[in-house]
Amino acid sequence: MELIYAVLFLIPTIWVGPFWLLMMIEPTSERTSKWVEGNALFIGPLIAYFVTIIVDPSGMIELFSGNPADMMDTMVNLLGTESGTVLAWTHMVAGDIIATRWMWRKAIENEIGINQTRGIVFFGVMLMPVGLLLHIVLNRE
Repeated sequence: MELIYAVLFLIPTIWVGPFWLLMMIEPTSERTSKWVEGNALFIGPLIAYFVTIIVDPSGMIELFSGNPADMMDTMVNLLGTESGTVLAWTHMVAGDIIATRWMWRKAIENEIGINQTRGIVFFGVMLMPVGLLLHIVLNRE
């Protein structure tokens, strides 16, 4: 793997990591609330995403300029490249942190308990469908 793509692959994870850890380790602390309040947690994934497109725009151009009937084949080809893998990874990390922050907020708001909140946050990042299921089960209204 080219060094640029390795770095771009790691940026979103390293950037989001501290926010995620705070939501998991100190879910009820004021520091956590302040850190995850704004949009700073999305900067790392956004930078990696757009730098990847600038470095190699061909995959995205092909995706949107090709025949819509061939979109699945184009996606398979794009995801099989280094730039496509980075784009998919940044997409997943950004989506996971958005959903995890929302689930964390609901858990705090509903006062479901620190260990349940930690479980939701952990699985929200590691296995999003499991995190969502925990969120649904534990945040009954």
